[in-house]
Amino acid sequence: MNIAEKIYLQTIAYTVDSIGQRVETVSETEVFALVESVSQTEFFDAGEKGLKPEFKFVVWLTEYEGQENLRYGSNVYSVYRTYRRKDGRIELYTQKRVGD
Repeated sequence: MNIAEKIYLQTIAYTVDSIGQRVETVSETEVFALVESVSQTEFFDAGEKGLKPEFKFVVWLTEYEGQENLRYGSNVYSVYRTYRRKDGRIELYTQKRVGD
């Protein structure tokens, strides 16, 4: 039995401050997702492309608006691939975001 867990889809916006520096603003939308490990095939296929997959998050398609990042616990993950399912959900394949 899968239990939905809270994740936070992140939307990033950029503005320019008074001295011309680009400022990043992150807003989060809380949703519930099924959290699963990636398959062995996904792990190796992504690894060949230089990716390091960690989790697959399954959310309702109506809740996902193309966000490139999400927060699960205290970690931020980048979405590198999505898969739209026939049951109204979308699978978000992620790797840990680097450079933060």
